[in-house]
Amino acid sequence: MASPFLLGIAAAAAAAPPRRPHVLFILADDFGWNDVGYHQNNVSSANPKGYPTTNAAAGIMPTPIIDSLASEGVKLENYYVQPLCSPTRSALLTGRYPQHTGIGPDVIVINWPYGVPARETLLPERMKEAGYKTHMIGKWHLGACDERYLPTYRGFDSFLGYLSGAQSYYASAGDRNGTGANILPTCVGDSADHLYSSRFFA
Repeated sequence: MASPFLLGIAAAAAAAPPRRPHVLFILADDFGWNDVGYHQNNVSSANPKGYPTTNAAAGIMPTPIIDSLASEGVKLENYYVQPLCSPTRSALLTGRYPQHTGIGPDVIVINWPYGVPARETLLPERMKEAGYKTHMIGKWHLGACDERYLPTYRGFDSFLGYLSGAQSYYASAGDRNGTGANILPTCVGDSADHLYSSRFFA
């Protein structure tokens, strides 16, 4: 006969929720197949015969942290995207072709009065339904003309980054390479200027 103590441990173990894996999704604009170390000069679905993909002058571009993350996770090796950022992000976060969400064929300009429609359920909203905490760092570019289009209204618990299509890594006052006027919506707050984004995000 089992002791009450052992039965209590068994019941507690049975009631424990299953452990969810951590999910880190990296989306990079203009990132070529050969721009990560684990693809360079290797046999892959894009290079089945393993031809050299770099030359002696260029060498291998080391990406050890990305390589390590990829070796321990799932790599999307055959994922088709749009040639521009807003439509690609829309497809990724909704699971739908961008023409079905009204995003594209061009990108969203920061002061244009639209974004991913509120009727669309985004990936972070689904992740929260599954019990995840959701955080975003980097580029949004899916609408910012109204605070209801911002990441923290679309399923992310927190957001640290920029809302437009590009921003300088240092002079972040402008919406494009730090050269334009600061036209970010007032609901976003002050830009962090003259601070490298790698330090700001950390």
